[in-house]
Amino acid sequence: MRVIITRIGRELIALDVASVTEVIDAPEVAALPLSPRGLAGQIAYRGAFLPVLDPAVLLGVAREGGTGAVLVLAGAPAALWVDDAEDVWAMEESEVRIVPSGSDTLGVLRGLLSRGTDVVAHVDAGALAAAALATLRQGSEP
Repeated sequence: MRVIITRIGRELIALDVASVTEVIDAPEVAALPLSPRGLAGQIAYRGAFLPVLDPAVLLGVAREGGTGAVLVLAGAPAALWVDDAEDVWAMEESEVRIVPSGSDTLGVLRGLLSRGTDVVAHVDAGALAAAALATLRQGSEP
């Protein structure tokens, strides 16, 4: 299993490499007037516009700023905005720790990964995008 290690604020988030089509460093995200929290804006991508979701809002994580990166998701009509895409790790399934029962109210965590002193939430990118899109459609906050 290979995962992309991303950072949102001080939190490290891992996404399966297969769930990400492309990583765009320092993208030009165009803000949309009157857009709800959780929608960072949109980017021009391959002749169309792609909505950029802000998972920090859904996950309740404070951002630290910077130009960021956008992860274009495979099989989802959206991209995710992160502060940085930092690394790619090769992991064995046996290295994934199970998430404690009741700790994943959004249903997006696949487990916890660790390497050295880093503990990383292994997130299902499709489930995260679906949860963010559902929140936007409802017009409410998580």
